Amino acid sequence: GRVPAAPALRAGLALGVLALVLQGLRGWLTSKRYEFTPAEIAQLARHHAGLDHELAFSKIIVELRKKHPGHILPDEDLQWVFVNAGRWMGSMCLLHASLTEYVLLFGTAVDTGGHSGRYWADISNTVISGTFQQWKEGTTRSEIYYPGDTIVHQAGEATSVQWSAGTWMVEYGRGFIPSMLAFALADTLFSAQDFVTLFYTLRVYAKSLLLEANAFFSTLGC
Repeated sequence: GRVPAAPALRAGLALGVLALVLQGLRGWLTSKRYEFTPAEIAQLARHHAGLDHELAFSKIIVELRKKHPGHILPDEDLQWVFVNAGRWMGSMCLLHASLTEYVLLFGTAVDTGGHSGRYWADISNTVISGTFQQWKEGTTRSEIYYPGDTIVHQAGEATSVQWSAGTWMVEYGRGFIPSMLAFALADTLFSAQDFVTLFYTLRVYAKSLLLEANAFFSTLGC
């Protein structure tokens, strides 16, 4: 019944290496400089809340490009892509993404809801139109949010979420973004088996990473 020494040692070493990697990643996320702030994105979205969502989004994109030149995808790369996750279905338009943060437009034209996901990232959403309902883990009552409201989803949290038809939001996330892809793509891959949407999602994320790499090397050139 004794565990052989070699496998036990290898398992211990693997866990030790994983702990060091996670600790290093956490330190990097804490100390690095970020392009955006949650307050900035929330304030910008709140300023346009209540407008027709397409008009609000166009104004938000223009303002973000002025303030963060070289960090927002060009018009030809902006695309509304379905998101199937946690048994809900919405659509996103990615504006910016790196390894550690992203900005996107999100919403749904139909009633939908499910599990929020549990992430290694902090996420904030500001409602432009419609209503967003959230039921937090460990509580027995839900809360409803309206245009202008900002909802913060802390790393490690899980909630039940529901969007009414015509709900559109601006979302900002900060953390280790690749870790979110498993949840974001699981339903697309294993339930809907929508490989076209999978391709669109990975392609726009790759374009965003290339844009950020270009911005980074441009600063080195200066």
